[in-house]
Amino acid sequence: MTPHRSARIHYLPSRSDEQDHHQRLELLEILARRQLSALFQPIVDLRSGAIIAYEGLIRGPSDSPLHAPLQLFKVARACGLSVEVEHLCRRVVLERYAELQLPGKLFLNVSPEMLLQRDARHGETLGIIQQLGIAPEQVIIELTENQPTYDYAAMREAVRHYRAMGFQIAIDDLGEGFASLRLWSELRPEFVKIDMHFIQGIHQDPVKLQFVRSIQGIAEKSATRVIAEGIETCDELLALGETGVAFGQGYHLGRPAAQPLRAIPAEVRRRLDRAQTPDYRTRSTTVMQYHWHHCAGRYALAGLPVALSA
Repeated sequence: MTPHRSARIHYLPSRSDEQDHHQRLELLEILARRQLSALFQPIVDLRSGAIIAYEGLIRGPSDSPLHAPLQLFKVARACGLSVEVEHLCRRVVLERYAELQLPGKLFLNVSPEMLLQRDARHGETLGIIQQLGIAPEQVIIELTENQPTYDYAAMREAVRHYRAMGFQIAIDDLGEGFASLRLWSELRPEFVKIDMHFIQGIHQDPVKLQFVRSIQGIAEKSATRVIAEGIETCDELLALGETGVAFGQGYHLGRPAAQPLRAIPAEVRRRLDRAQTPDYRTRSTTVMQYHWHHCAGRYALAGLPVALSA
């Protein structure tokens, strides 16, 4: 039956619409009240054991669905508030870093979209750190890739602009994402972080080991320093000693914390020292050769090509 012309049809909002509305209100309250907190995770020199820097991380209110950063930024994008949220994250991390007077540099997460914002290009970050008494040389802008980056010319110009002010550049999650290798080639960052996928289980996966060695080889040619992310076990830490990678980050070295470690645990330091000894390196190489040949046999049985090196 066709409804009368003057009749009104009312649609109840869906549960999804109600949830989106509630999350938007919650996000606006977080922004208004600055309800974000900063955590810091140490980045360690794998030769000396010294903490050379910290990555600044962000968390929402502990009792909120927006506590986790992935959910926080997902809702921000859906609400068109990414810029406002990232601005607040940056200020909260910088303020807390200055307050704690942490030794070493700060890796400050910045999205490529934010880097290309007009206001970001006119010295806003520089203004904040000058207010806080932080030198640009202490801050490394860590580019986090949440969506494809296609305007490489604009990115190169933005990076040139920031370097001219004294900042250095890092690329996060190398090997994961949309175009991290292309971004490395275009921007020539001072640091690259290898995605944790290639670090976890590296001591028993020759393919991951070779990937990391290859990245280290490219880095040496391009004057880039490599940071291995996601080191969670002693075996992973020791296997990295075979790759030449200079720096590491992960739970085994130090968890993110509001009051982060200022030195790595003594036991971890002893393991790093042990990994530098010629005797340990010889044993480690023998173990990895075994894994290579074990994989070669598996691949041959499967009819796959094998190209292995000791």
